[in-house]
Amino acid sequence: MQALSHSTSSYANESATGWLATYKNFVTKAEFNRFGWAVTALAIQGCLLSPSLLLSMSYLQGGDWQFLASMLCFLLVLVPILSAMPVKYIFPAFAISFIIHLAIIALNFL
Repeated sequence: MQALSHSTSSYANESATGWLATYKNFVTKAEFNRFGWAVTALAIQGCLLSPSLLLSMSYLQGGDWQFLASMLCFLLVLVPILSAMPVKYIFPAFAISFIIHLAIIALNFL
C-alpha cells in the first residue's frame, strides 16, 4: 500500500516591489543609524515645527486646542525615541506629527 503524501506546490516568492516593501527595506537599512534618525526627528520637531506653530499661534490668535495638539504631537515623536523603539515606529510618528503641525499652521493662516 502506498503511503499518502501531501504534495505541496512550489510557490515562487516574488520580490515585492510595492511602496510598502520599499518602505520596509528602507526602515531595515535605517535601523543601523537609529540614533541619527531620532536626533533628526527631534531637531526638526523641536527647532522648526513647534516654534513656527507657536509663532503662528501668537501672531494670528490661535486657540488653546492648537497648543494642546502641538504638545501631544511632540509627545507622539518623543515616546518612541525615548523608549528605544525601532525606526519603523519613529518614522510614522514623525510623519503624523509633521502633517498635523503643517495643517494647524495652514489653518492659522487661512
